[in-house]
Amino acid sequence: MTQRRAARTGPREPGVDDSPRYRVMRLGTRAVVHSLFRVRVEGLEHWPAAPFCLVANHHNGWDPLIVIAVTPARPRITWFGPREADFARGFKNRVMAFFGGVIPFHPARTTLTSATRAVRRVFDAGGVLGIFAEGRNGFRETEIQRFEEGAVTFATMAGVPIVPCVISGTTHLWLGKRLVVRFGKPIPSQGLRGAAGRTQLTEQVRAAMQAMLPGAEPPPPGRRPLGSILTDLLNGPDDVRRRVKERGR
Repeated sequence: MTQRRAARTGPREPGVDDSPRYRVMRLGTRAVVHSLFRVRVEGLEHWPAAPFCLVANHHNGWDPLIVIAVTPARPRITWFGPREADFARGFKNRVMAFFGGVIPFHPARTTLTSATRAVRRVFDAGGVLGIFAEGRNGFRETEIQRFEEGAVTFATMAGVPIVPCVISGTTHLWLGKRLVVRFGKPIPSQGLRGAAGRTQLTEQVRAAMQAMLPGAEPPPPGRRPLGSILTDLLNGPDDVRRRVKERGR
């Protein structure tokens, strides 16, 4: 029964320890990211003591790996999502399940109660919860999509601060692409209750993230080294179709 449930909903015991398995994964991630891209980090001095919730925008399946590659090793980031992932299938999902540090959420298979308990374990252990609050990839570098409720709800539930994060440049990728990861000042959630409190916090986080976005959309990329491979290496087919429809490529 336990094995069948794990295959259905993914890992249910997210760890926050700097385990040997995680260290290997992180070293490999850093090596790959920094060998492929030129990443500039801004605002890492705002990184507070855990526990806290890291809320980021999302353009590409590379985004969590890029964040892992530029942030402190301890405590590790536990990611909420990806949504609707089956961790028993697919190379990327199997790798994520092996290394741990993810809380999958499938609306039809995972109960909100079990997901909330997993989030509580992360915060209770002094960990960092990472979440892409938009819920799916967006392809406008100058815009933040509508937030789903999870990030703000989890933060106010535990009374932990939110650190806004903006990743710029990952809509289209190529070898040597310049990327920027910016972190804003922590936004407290303690004392905010009810729908009004969550709305207030959502507006604060969105405003902080909007202020860190680039002022103009980048021009359409021409032929770039490994561009067709790197851009969609970790994207799902639905994301590829939406980007082509919205951006023309």
